[in-house]
Formats: sequence, structure tokens, C-alpha cells
Amino acid sequence: MRSRGVGYTQVPNEEPKGRKRDSEYKIDDQRFEALTAEIPYASVALAIGLMIFGILCFVLAWMHFTQQLLGKEQAEFGFMFLGILTFMPGFYHSRLAYYAWKGCRGYTWDKIPSY
Repeated sequence: MRSRGVGYTQVPNEEPKGRKRDSEYKIDDQRFEALTAEIPYASVALAIGLMIFGILCFVLAWMHFTQQLLGKEQAEFGFMFLGILTFMPGFYHSRLAYYAWKGCRGYTWDKIPSY
């Protein structure tokens, strides 16, 4: 069926003779090579430490809330806030490090900031 006088032709299924396929071209451009990244041990240790400290703050907030640990009134809100502030980035970066260590697709050591 023709539309508005535009003539379409069928695309040939075979490559023209003498033309190289895309897989035959060798590109030696260093911009496209992935660098082997070193493991940022300090960043991973900091992430794990933040996560553990956040969990400890959650436990202390729960102990204050259930009055198993006596202290200042409403200290559980401070511990809960501090726990959220430290647990979230610690868990996120620990998860990135775990997936990079496992070799999951899309996760590399480059995604973790080094300090």
C-alpha cells in the first residue's frame, strides 16, 4: 500500500560485498575501556560502622521507649533520629559494596565514594 506518493523499497537482507560487518571493526580507544577499580576499604568500613551505629541507636531508642533503660525523658526521639541519620547511608553503601563484591551486573566499586 502506498501512502501519499512515497515509494518505499524493501531493505536487503544481505550485506553488500566488500563491506565489513560491525563486529569486524576493532576499536582500540581507551575511553571505552573499563578500568579495574580498587576496593575502597575505608569507605566500606565506614559504611558498615554507620550501619552498626544506626542499629545500636535504634535499640537504645526502643529501650528508652519501653522504659527498660531509664534516663532523660523523651530521649528515644533523639536516638531514633540519630539512628535514621546513620543507618540509612550506612545500609545503602553497604548494599552497594555487597553487590559489587558479589559481581552483580551494574554494580562496581566505582559507585562507592572513596574517602
